Amino acid sequence: MNAIVINLARRSRLLVERQLRILDEMEREERDPERLAALFQLDHLAARLRRNDENLLVLAGGQMRRRADDDDPGVPLDGVVLAALSEVESYQRIRSDVEDGTPVSGHAAPDLIHLLAELFDNATAFSPPDSPVCVTCETDEIGTTLQITDEGIGLAPGALLEANALLKMPPDLSIAASERMGLVVVSHLAARHQIRVSLSSSSAGTSASVRIPGDLLFREGKK
Repeated sequence: MNAIVINLARRSRLLVERQLRILDEMEREERDPERLAALFQLDHLAARLRRNDENLLVLAGGQMRRRADDDDPGVPLDGVVLAALSEVESYQRIRSDVEDGTPVSGHAAPDLIHLLAELFDNATAFSPPDSPVCVTCETDEIGTTLQITDEGIGLAPGALLEANALLKMPPDLSIAASERMGLVVVSHLAARHQIRVSLSSSSAGTSASVRIPGDLLFREGKK
């Protein structure tokens, strides 16, 4: 069953990639602001479809994207956040204060972008449409923590415990897992790179903490 899911997801993703290339060409040639805005909307929807296919690949145990080699210089952390933001339909609501240019290991950057995009989607989907989602960053000697905070109604204590348990222990592909695909995919991607993700209640709504271990960061002077 996993092999069937992987095969279908890869076929679908190839079609979406073709669609995105065509949209990029149309955007470059379009001069009408209203039509260009409509093309941008289609672009974001297509990017969301691509991420759905990648979610299926993750759940079925397949690889999403090409892995970088050992000489890959990595992707700056602030660039990772911006790349994740660009895949979210309500990207205008996300306020990023992340200015850390520390490169993220090339083999982990695509998965971290995917992980953050899923959390951004959750934050915008479960908060008022006119409210902001804030992203902040704190760094210490052993790693970096990204904090994603929305202004939604939050989670009941029991639901919060259940969500955090899911984030700690990635479940196998099942009907129940597919119903909470976003968090399940986050759980699998986090486990792949020893990233710790947890949810907590905040004064504004819900906050997601993403702890990136130092092994994934190319700090100055690090060997």
